[in-house]
Amino acid sequence: MPYFSQEYFTDLTASRRQPVKLSVDMLFGGLTPPQYVYHQISVKLLNDLQDCSEKAVRKNGVELRDEAYTLQLLHDYKSRKLSISVTSACRQIGNAWKMLTTSVHSTVKYVNSTWRASKITCINLCAHCPLVGEKRPKRFINPSWCRPPKDVEFLPMTTDSSPGRCGTYRDVPACLLHPTFQLSGDELQKLSDFVKTNYKPPDNIGHSGAATHTVGTDDVLSDVSDEEEDTSSTSEDLTKLTLVPTTNQSIKSLFINTSKIYKMTSPFRGRALIINNNKYRIGGERLGSSYDVDNTFALFRKMGFEVVKQKDLTAEGILQCIQSETRDEIHNTYGMFFLFLFAHGANGMIHGVDSQPVYLTQIYSLINSTNFPNMAGKPKVVVIQACRVGNSVSQTEQNIQQSTNSSSPELSALRTHQQEAETSTGQRNFDVDDLLIFHSCFENSASARFHDGGSLLIRTLVRTLHRHGCHRDLADLFDIVKHRVRKISGKLKERTPTVYVTQTPVVTNTLTGRRKIYLFPLFHREW
Repeated sequence: MPYFSQEYFTDLTASRRQPVKLSVDMLFGGLTPPQYVYHQISVKLLNDLQDCSEKAVRKNGVELRDEAYTLQLLHDYKSRKLSISVTSACRQIGNAWKMLTTSVHSTVKYVNSTWRASKITCINLCAHCPLVGEKRPKRFINPSWCRPPKDVEFLPMTTDSSPGRCGTYRDVPACLLHPTFQLSGDELQKLSDFVKTNYKPPDNIGHSGAATHTVGTDDVLSDVSDEEEDTSSTSEDLTKLTLVPTTNQSIKSLFINTSKIYKMTSPFRGRALIINNNKYRIGGERLGSSYDVDNTFALFRKMGFEVVKQKDLTAEGILQCIQSETRDEIHNTYGMFFLFLFAHGANGMIHGVDSQPVYLTQIYSLINSTNFPNMAGKPKVVVIQACRVGNSVSQTEQNIQQSTNSSSPELSALRTHQQEAETSTGQRNFDVDDLLIFHSCFENSASARFHDGGSLLIRTLVRTLHRHGCHRDLADLFDIVKHRVRKISGKLKERTPTVYVTQTPVVTNTLTGRRKIYLFPLFHREW
């Protein structure tokens, strides 16, 4: 029985050489089932499939193996999630689909009969995408085939993705995209030819491509070398750096240890929103900011995040953009959220392209657990690349007055916005748990930004995450970046004291339960 075992699965079927993998994730909304229901689902699967030659039972699920296939059911009570996957050879794909659909239907029926207060969301991951090495497979939300034949009313269908189509590729065999129980000889040959031509084993992911070079690390905890700190060159193209997944067993074992780390999801770690204000109506362009966007976007795509970019937003637009993001139900399936803010700023605020302020307390309020319920209890990371010179909007007023007259509509709107913002931020007794905030500089200080390469903070952060992100937690990585930025900026100040100042980034940490954030780059274990 699963709940008698104290061990956890440490190796997934993804590591096996069978090319076809069919999988469905189940998320339990509403009133989540108690822990014993998850264990009973495992027991039921064992009883339903007694003919398997090999069986493995662990505290977090079961694995059934035969010559033709491997079926695995994994569950996580804390994450309210259950995953069923079947891997097989090409010739057995019909039987693999039968096993997957039967197991999904059986699980849905059992949960609906024993715990009707739960609302099930089924997510089918495209079987074609991982086969060709795509790290971010297309997801089909509540496909119609996940409905048990007689229990349609129990499964709320919010979206019914069109079967037989992968948005990334064309000419994909239909049997990789939706259930196909019988294939003709010609269809099997077409599938076999497609797999031979396109299949990329997991070991090749992240290690190919002549146009890239690797910032590697030994299979031990990576050293923080002084050699990495001695350069402030902006000529290196950071988008060409590649990641290497960890092979350190002590780090990999943390993936399922939710008492020590925040739970990470797979294949998508989470979602990252990048807001870059580049062209200001007053004050011109923030030269170099496009490099920050490109470097951040490339890195977090490699790390398995869905990345969304927004640019040149007004103060009101920034708040609306973040609020819209927090209302997106897709975050229910993600393990964490990153918010990158690249803009002009002052103490306690950043500026929209209309030069009106957005108070950081407004932003923190929008992403707290009350206003961002799909990220409640999950880590929210905010990275702010902005100066912090001045402690009010007085400098912004001065800039506007220099460009217009004192009775201008812009200045009037700014003062009105300031009064409204101060009113809205007057109530500061909101939940600030599970936040990790990284600001590019200390109060009353400026942040260095190179016109031909981007900001010092983001360049250092991107390079550090590439090299050390596989072995260190995020708070530790931020501390490394803070030390390096201070050291590099100090050297720049020595060379050109009239241009540069010593820059000291600031980290604010409200993570709960003494847990840490490990990003596990390219580590595609689902649990």
